[in-house]
Amino acid sequence: MGASRVLILSVRAGAGHLRAAQAVEAALRRAHPGIEVRHEDALNFTNPAFRRAFSRGYEKLARDLPSLWGLIYERLEETPEKGAVKRMAALFDRLNARPLLQLIRDYDPDHILCTHYVPAEAVGMWRMGGKVRASLSVALTDYDVHAMWVQPGVGDYFVATEEMAFALCANAVGGEASVHVTGIPVLPEFGEACGSRDVLREKLGLFPDVPTLLVSAGGFGVMRPEKVIDLLAGRLDRVQVLAVAGRNRKLERELHALERRHAGKVAAFGFVDNMHELMAASDLALAKSGGLTTSECLAAGLPMVVFRPIPGQEERNAAFLLESGAGVRAQTAAHAVFKVDQLLRDPERLGKMRAAALGAARPQAAFAIADVVAQRLNAASGSSR
Repeated sequence: MGASRVLILSVRAGAGHLRAAQAVEAALRRAHPGIEVRHEDALNFTNPAFRRAFSRGYEKLARDLPSLWGLIYERLEETPEKGAVKRMAALFDRLNARPLLQLIRDYDPDHILCTHYVPAEAVGMWRMGGKVRASLSVALTDYDVHAMWVQPGVGDYFVATEEMAFALCANAVGGEASVHVTGIPVLPEFGEACGSRDVLREKLGLFPDVPTLLVSAGGFGVMRPEKVIDLLAGRLDRVQVLAVAGRNRKLERELHALERRHAGKVAAFGFVDNMHELMAASDLALAKSGGLTTSECLAAGLPMVVFRPIPGQEERNAAFLLESGAGVRAQTAAHAVFKVDQLLRDPERLGKMRAAALGAARPQAAFAIADVVAQRLNAASGSSR
């Protein structure tokens, strides 16, 4: 009998769903090497027109028309019985998902884990119709439950908090689904020690004794992040800003120009694979409140200034962060600069926020999810003997 197979399905509507999938994949490979794991972006198995419309449409709405995205987000949260928009969206998803069904039939996994609601919806429907034999689980990637995540055919839900678990159960997730409070999965390195702050700063070429701000600039949307960073470096007397552009090449060039303008105050980065080290070297983060960014900061014990969260999931993630005491919120560049300055000048308050972040963190979430998946596979294997 061959190794059990797990298919992880994500969607590149924002980077968080992909990073969550990569985290569970890494945890399964490390903790359960006997399980065969495959990770795919479900959008690669839809037609090109739908793929472009879905990924670019989300980015356009979230970045350029956040208020409209917030209205759509709220509208889609209606119950299936009353939500005409949700039914139309579900039909559209299903009409474009036939190649995904072929992938599942060809790979023939024993378990499918989804980190986005679109593949979960399609796979759940196929399971209910007897077209897919694999068990199905869903890992939610925000700090609140949206109705689009709740689908027939799902056996296990992995959520960030006890409150989310209560909300799912109170709204009757149905069937025999189990709800597990695991946290949002982050890559294993976020749960591992990576050296003292002074050692990390020396490794990164930073001043060891200067207050350090990490700015995750790639997701700022219509607010130009280089303007915010320029204001920070110009107004704050004693600071070093780690400015990360992600995969935005144009922004990276602009940040390097700021690095030259504010020598010794700004360190510019493009796409990085050591974000855990940048976070561990920093005193404070200025970032959007995406589910994965928030979870990574919590795991690193890094307080956040949440910058202009978009209506919908970012607003709800920000609410969780503020309730936990691990962050504050800024709606404009001026407010961001003021709040960063106040926090960096108040080590006692920053220390309390760091403790709150660590208290809310679940850095082992990916391994907790991997263990439940392995248990399901072992149980299924034992019952089939």
